[in-house]
Amino acid sequence: MVERTALRELISVGVLSLLPVLVMACAQSVTQSDRDKTAQQATGGAGDVTILIGAQKLPVLPPPAPAATPAQKLTTPASYYEPVGPFFFYVETLTANTIPNKYGLAPTVACIQSGVFKRGMKMVVRFEVLDTKTGKRVTDKDGATIKLVLPHGEEVPGRWTIRGSAAALPDSAWMWDTSWDIPPDYPVGSLDYRIVVTTKDGRTGTFTPPIQKTPTADTRVRIID
Repeated sequence: MVERTALRELISVGVLSLLPVLVMACAQSVTQSDRDKTAQQATGGAGDVTILIGAQKLPVLPPPAPAATPAQKLTTPASYYEPVGPFFFYVETLTANTIPNKYGLAPTVACIQSGVFKRGMKMVVRFEVLDTKTGKRVTDKDGATIKLVLPHGEEVPGRWTIRGSAAALPDSAWMWDTSWDIPPDYPVGSLDYRIVVTTKDGRTGTFTPPIQKTPTADTRVRIID
């Protein structure tokens, strides 16, 4: 009887001594599984995900050599010093929610500002319009016509809505927005859209996104394959 009790105690000690090893092995297995899953998503292997924007490690470039000739001196256009009006616009483009659109595509991350969209994705344009004459926002009560005008001539009406739609909390902001499902065969490159507002008293205003152009950069919304 004493020998059996000693044997049980010896077995218990052996099992307990192995528990840390088993836990560590399990944790390593889970961690490796997560790593494999992340790597698979990054390469587009999981659900055919396309990474639109990423970062890569590159060698740091040396400081540029002094230019042989003085840099071109740029002059601010006179229009920048003129009064703003009759409307002021705040505009942002962003991804849609994670519900597939009519082309069966949905963003991997919903409702974040972006200037790059893959063919077939839904592009959301959210904006505010301020009337510089009255100092008030243009809202649904003003009877204004507001539309997004795309380069190929399509016009999409704006709508006055709360940010977050049906899932919005009561203190969420109200703004204008509209959306456009980019056709899968739409030309890639920069997208020159406009927002046009016409009030019921006949005043009109057009928003054209400001552009930063350099030999290697263009800040307009970009459509990629």
